[in-house]
Amino acid sequence: MGYKVYAIRYGSRDDRRRSDDFYLGDPHDGPHPLNYYMWAIVGDDSTAYVVDAGYTPETAAKRGRNVLCDPLEVLSSLGVNVATQRDVILTHLHYDHMGHYASFPQARFWVTDDEMAFWTGRYASREGYKVVIEEEDILGMVALNFRGRVKFVDNVATVAPGITLHPVGGHSPGLQMVRVQTDKGTIVLASDVAHFYENFEADRPFTIVHSLMDMYRAFDAMHELVDTPRNIVPGHDPLVFERYAAVSPDLDGFVVEITAESASH
Repeated sequence: MGYKVYAIRYGSRDDRRRSDDFYLGDPHDGPHPLNYYMWAIVGDDSTAYVVDAGYTPETAAKRGRNVLCDPLEVLSSLGVNVATQRDVILTHLHYDHMGHYASFPQARFWVTDDEMAFWTGRYASREGYKVVIEEEDILGMVALNFRGRVKFVDNVATVAPGITLHPVGGHSPGLQMVRVQTDKGTIVLASDVAHFYENFEADRPFTIVHSLMDMYRAFDAMHELVDTPRNIVPGHDPLVFERYAAVSPDLDGFVVEITAESASH
């Protein structure tokens, strides 16, 4: 089955600088905004898969983040019924990737063993780590596990024909990326394997690093999953909305369709 993949731009942050966003800083400092995305993968038969669950308005207010739209309403406009959605892939458990989990009452959540183990383990309470999570989100995921609604991933996993998950770590202990077969070719939703195109194009890691070695290894793994690096889609880069087209005038500025390019393009 070929899928259509949509990037939903639900939030932004305009106060970032280049020195904030690259490991070991950047000597050519300057403004460096980022976007926050959720992703929808929609099949020919309208079967849908959601990748990541964003942050909530409450978390945005607490952390001083912008909210540009209600991503749940946007999902509905793309044909995704949040109330009955069956599969939500959480690439990792940082606050900006799982905040709306409770809005999917029927879903099972695909999470790596390493990610869940870390955030329920001995070091998760250290200040340097817990700044990137919301405690209630983690507790909620633990509760869902006891209800049988967490699908654990410990190796390459198939969510559905044409959709596979690839645990790599790096930015977080159990970070995973998503490979999707579309009608025009294969793409990789990198999530935070690479926040920006520049991370993997210039081999420059993002500033938040759980394992630097795994982050570099993840860069290599991304390239092995696609025919051309143009089909790697980073997790926070505003350029995503410059490289892909809006799906409709009503959703302009909020949704683009991710389309694969040929290696010879």
